Amino acid sequence: MAASFYYDPSINYLQIDGSLHTITAKLTNIISATFDVSGGLLPFGLTFDNNNGNITGTPTFPSISPLTTYIINALDAENNIIASTTVQILIDIVPEFYYINTPFVLANNNQYTGTDIIKPTYTFGNKVGTKYTSSPELSNIGLSINQDNGNIFGLTNTIINKQNYEITANNNNILYKTSITISVENVPSITYPSTNFILMQGESVSIIPNQLSGNTNQVYSISCKLPTGLTLNSATGEISGIPTVLTTVYEYTVRVSDIIGDAYIKIKLSVIKTELAPPVRSNASYEDAITNPAIQMRRKAEILQHKQNSSKLTKQQYLALLAKGNGPYSKRVWATQGDAFTSSNISGLPQSGSTIACNSQNRLIHKPTSSSDVPGPVVNLFLDPNVQPNGYTAPNRKRVDIGFKWPFSSGN
Repeated sequence: MAASFYYDPSINYLQIDGSLHTITAKLTNIISATFDVSGGLLPFGLTFDNNNGNITGTPTFPSISPLTTYIINALDAENNIIASTTVQILIDIVPEFYYINTPFVLANNNQYTGTDIIKPTYTFGNKVGTKYTSSPELSNIGLSINQDNGNIFGLTNTIINKQNYEITANNNNILYKTSITISVENVPSITYPSTNFILMQGESVSIIPNQLSGNTNQVYSISCKLPTGLTLNSATGEISGIPTVLTTVYEYTVRVSDIIGDAYIKIKLSVIKTELAPPVRSNASYEDAITNPAIQMRRKAEILQHKQNSSKLTKQQYLALLAKGNGPYSKRVWATQGDAFTSSNISGLPQSGSTIACNSQNRLIHKPTSSSDVPGPVVNLFLDPNVQPNGYTAPNRKRVDIGFKWPFSSGN
């Protein structure tokens, strides 16, 4: 059998990664020979062993070279060629890159183009000629990968939960692979079975939002404190508990948030003692009907804003009332002002009509009826200027010049 040798593989893609590389010659029927190389100088950092034909070295940046074919000859003692083969060598950088924000959560039916694409971070910068591919194909969720830079873009069209994709960068057959995780979810939304709830004092309450698929890790919050005895489940959006204090109609803003964004809904809650007859009055221009508790609330608020008879109080008792906030200057009538997140700063939400918008930063203090020694169940008072006491008629204050001095009396 004739003498021969070869290199396996015959094409070598060497990486500038700081490691030692060896290209070994496989010899057949060659016992004693010398070897030489032609076809150009080997890349900087590589050495050729004339005794066995092996090529070794640690490539560096100056070693970068295109794919080059080298001819290797085996010589006998008289320098005659007894065998010959070729080996190809390319040296280039590793196309190292990462998607540092993985996992990615994208909104379904959202167009990801322009500045909204998912972009990789490169270790040495993106080398011209590097090609990027994905496995499996991103097209299964409506996305694509830019083969020149690894950017991901497109129009999401499928709900998926944590799909792993392997992204490969190919720099002249020097490969680098990384993986990303993508979830596609619906944008957050929130609805309740109703937007107006009349609750019974002392009776269990469970108000559950309508269930929507495709959303995970949502957090629910509310614009201000619920009626006493009720709580909001921040994980499910359920409003539950047993209301203990009567309240008039308040308007709350419930917000649901996730990694994609926020959604809002406005609901109205009131707590009553007993079931009511139909509303006292209602018309097309007045959003909410005025009910018995609202009228009673207005009456109590009007009465309790007047100064009580304190002629029997001692000086010490009077000062004690002032210290407790129950003196004649304490706020017995209340209104809402301020911000929390309400319809005034949420674009697209309906503005409140006669309903009182609750607030976590009210400027006036809500006082229970117990502060004014009112018997019966404890109720928080609130003066709604849209409610007039039943049977109340505004006085006619128009002055008419009838030729007499005003005020007129029979003695004038």
